[in-house]
Amino acid sequence: MKNKSYLILTYLLLFSLLISADKLFSYPKFAAVTGEKCVSCHVNPTGGGMRNKYGIKTAKDFLYWKFLEKANKETELNTDINKSIQVGSDFRMIFINNQQGEGTPDFNTFFQMQAELYVHAQISKYLSLNLNPGFLIPNTFGNAALPVKTEIYGMVHNLPAGLYLKVGRFIPNFGIKIPEHRSFNRNLNGFYTPYAADAGFEVGIAPSLFTLTVGLSNGSSRDINGTLVQSYDFDAQKQFTTSADFRWASKKGDYSFGLGGSFINNPFKYDPANNINALRQIAAGFISIGLFKRVAILGEYDYNRLDLRDAGSTRHDFNTIFGEVDITVVQGAQAKFQFESYDPNLGLKDGPQELRRYSFGINLFPLTGLEIESIYRVVDEPGELDIKNNEFQETFKIYF
Repeated sequence: MKNKSYLILTYLLLFSLLISADKLFSYPKFAAVTGEKCVSCHVNPTGGGMRNKYGIKTAKDFLYWKFLEKANKETELNTDINKSIQVGSDFRMIFINNQQGEGTPDFNTFFQMQAELYVHAQISKYLSLNLNPGFLIPNTFGNAALPVKTEIYGMVHNLPAGLYLKVGRFIPNFGIKIPEHRSFNRNLNGFYTPYAADAGFEVGIAPSLFTLTVGLSNGSSRDINGTLVQSYDFDAQKQFTTSADFRWASKKGDYSFGLGGSFINNPFKYDPANNINALRQIAAGFISIGLFKRVAILGEYDYNRLDLRDAGSTRHDFNTIFGEVDITVVQGAQAKFQFESYDPNLGLKDGPQELRRYSFGINLFPLTGLEIESIYRVVDEPGELDIKNNEFQETFKIYF
């Protein structure tokens, strides 16, 4: 308890010492603040992964501590192999200390969360090939059904109105693509990055302020508890995924507003041996707000339904809620606050297995290509046990 108090006090002192105004650039919160679309900084039209030249330049020009400006301005980062081929990478190491409660030793470990190498080959103005072989980290998971994500897809793009076609293996476009691998809205709904790539195709169009994507893929199979059965199903039925959003920004960029929704329809064999069919449907609504070029507000609500159609019409519904506020305190330092909720007992207040998680911390960008995140999470498991298993998380990330 004493250590926890010191940690909270440290964060409050950091926040009070750093408070001032500047710019905010990073992840979906960048799009929220500027009103720009994800494709502005990423090769992938739906965001995430490989950065394009503008994304790299943005990080180089704005994501570093001001007093280290000379060191950062001297940075000459060239990711081009030749005129057509560009490379990039995301490396993320995390330290987790989870408080198990009285009488039980704390769980703490260093965990290699992410190690990805990106290759983008621009074959012509309209055709490109994108490779993202995630590195297999031994002894991370014993379940062979959890392969490390490998995205390999060809893309026809740079067409009028932002029209594109993506074919291959990739993460379907759904909801807000936040980078946290363990967030409830990504992990529990099947987008357990970096283990969620699926094979299929996706078509998108982005005229003016609107974006619409539609995809067809194999789909993944998860049991009634949400546990992954296999990385994707092999039956003839396919997963349909669609997402649409509207994004507006004021002329000076001081204010922005985004609103969208996503839907998944995934029929699959729940139990092939007993010929049990299932239907997984997920609906999401999400919002983003940017204020004064320094505050980003993100929110997402997901409703997840699994219907076992050949087992007495057994149904299992749950929802997840995600909210985040990011505040730039000075260039290269952002305060971060998150709320997450998972409710598998809809209609039952504080039922068993319900989870709520409150997170706060700070993201530091001291040098171009380096991010250090310190987060403290308060985990609330209401119900009969009322378990507390809070945790501290330190993340070290290198990217280009």
